[in-house]
Amino acid sequence: MVLLAGISSLLFMCSSILALTCIASKAHQKNGSKEKKQDPFQYLFDVYDQTSPKKKANT
Repeated sequence: MVLLAGISSLLFMCSSILALTCIASKAHQKNGSKEKKQDPFQYLFDVYDQTSPKKKANT
């Protein structure tokens, strides 16, 4: 019974983390296109370097 409770709490914690992360990323996507100010946490969401203002030098 303890093992079942441990597994279910682990699943609940993992699903909670995924849900909160999803909510945060969707909120950032909605607010990112409307506002033009620099977000201090932009580097966390700029995974593919699509919106980065810095251009890489020709190499």
